Amino acid sequence: MMLLSDQEPNYVTILSVIRAFGASKCEELIKMVHGLITKMGFESEVAILTSVLGCYSNHDMRIARKLFDEISSKDVVLWSAMVAACVKNEQYMDAVEFFRDMEHNGVKPNHVSVVSILPACAYVSGGLSFGKGIHGFSIKRVFISLINVQNSLVDMYAKCGNLEASIRVFDGIWMKDLISWRTVIRGCIENEGARKALSIFSMMQSCCFEPDEVVLRDTIMALLQAKDTKIGQSFHCYIMKKGFLDFASIGTALLHMYAKFGDVSTAKDLFDQLNHKDLIAWSAMISVYAQGGQPYNALNTFKQMQSENEKPNEFTFGGLLQACSSMEAQELGESLHTHLIKAGYSSNTHLTSALIDLYCKFGTIKQGKVLFYELSTKDLICWSSMIKGYGVNGYGDEALKTFSKMLDCGVMPNDVVFISVLSACSQCGLEYEGWNWFYSMKEKYGITPKLAHYACMVDLLSRRGNVEEALNFVRKMPVEPDKRIWGSLLAGCRSAFGSIETAEFVVERLSTLDPKNSTYYMILLDLYADEGRWEDVAKLRKLVDENESRKAFGLA
Repeated sequence: MMLLSDQEPNYVTILSVIRAFGASKCEELIKMVHGLITKMGFESEVAILTSVLGCYSNHDMRIARKLFDEISSKDVVLWSAMVAACVKNEQYMDAVEFFRDMEHNGVKPNHVSVVSILPACAYVSGGLSFGKGIHGFSIKRVFISLINVQNSLVDMYAKCGNLEASIRVFDGIWMKDLISWRTVIRGCIENEGARKALSIFSMMQSCCFEPDEVVLRDTIMALLQAKDTKIGQSFHCYIMKKGFLDFASIGTALLHMYAKFGDVSTAKDLFDQLNHKDLIAWSAMISVYAQGGQPYNALNTFKQMQSENEKPNEFTFGGLLQACSSMEAQELGESLHTHLIKAGYSSNTHLTSALIDLYCKFGTIKQGKVLFYELSTKDLICWSSMIKGYGVNGYGDEALKTFSKMLDCGVMPNDVVFISVLSACSQCGLEYEGWNWFYSMKEKYGITPKLAHYACMVDLLSRRGNVEEALNFVRKMPVEPDKRIWGSLLAGCRSAFGSIETAEFVVERLSTLDPKNSTYYMILLDLYADEGRWEDVAKLRKLVDENESRKAFGLA
């Protein structure tokens, strides 16, 4: 209308138009505005061309680069915009090169340049060293006093794995804003520093700084990482008191927290309190029931969700498949498979992995193989599911062949895949192969074995009756054994002749870890009876009866 009225747009008008069209997803509109700029004689205005470059970077970096190269007079704003465009499009090494070229061309970076380049440091080789250099440059140019530069440095150090340096920069911020608190809390969580994150949140409260929705969600994540049930419940009360339970994302995060804590009852009460239940909340509650061993409640919740006209997504289906697996409901699982295909999730690798797990658990490994080989792109979870499926069904050699194929495809294993591999070796009696892959974890792939990996090796030895060797292995472990490891040893004692002393020691350890469970004593009773040690049977029987009596009167 302005053009039709013969009104000549000026510099400010053109910038406003570019910003308006920049939000558009239509590349053709941006090209049209670019043509109009050239026609009206604004093609030499660097500020306008910088805005156009930003618009192109949302759609096609090739055009953005071409435009950048064609501009003869480049100022610091244009260089910074190009660096930011590369970072936004995950072209991190190119961002570093542009930043260096800017200096080589005699253009001194400003604080915007610094904020633009720092996010790239976590994704390039030698990024921490480069980031430290940017930090030094910021101090030299007195940018370090600017809050956005300080916050970016906190984020950079955390993402590069140097949490100590990140917190030092944070502590040095004189006037912290909400982004400062949010960034350092997230950095602590990313570096497995859950306790530190909770401590900083507490400090935030003492500074009378009100958290926002993002900070609260991250704090719930820290509680999960710390596995602190009591503080989790207290934090729930704090959220209710502050009125943050009205945020659907906060309610959903709390649901996940209680699911991980195994507190299904509290999760259900919380779900009922939510005024607005969105798809994420429904899916979370289904997942809570599935993980908490209440599959029928998961299915009932799905029916309620359908009555509210909420359409399921991949997370909903994931929880439902888990519920079917625990119910051993093959027909229902097959029905869900059909629903997945109709909903357009047949190529979803996460759900396909869950279906492979499901079919292999039901013993229909052929169907699992069909799903696996139909996938054009296989991620680590899919490979792990197929390896695990072969192991569960006694096809140890096939499990290891699949693992070898995965390595041949250039897919690097992680700790989860190795659990599937070692478990398959244990279940199928492949002792030599099991030890070979166990030692290669650290030596060849740099993966430190965790408790689950040690449990597989204890199970491998115990299944073959080598309980003494298994016990020696447990004693030398660098991690504290749990119920699962001692349970594997006790199961091995049942099949190994002459291992009563080991069984007694193991039962003692289990009774310390799980004093309310008398099943372990019953296994030891059977072992005493098998060897005709009736006096020991009588003593242990008396002890078990006394313990049961104490429980009945609430004294245990």
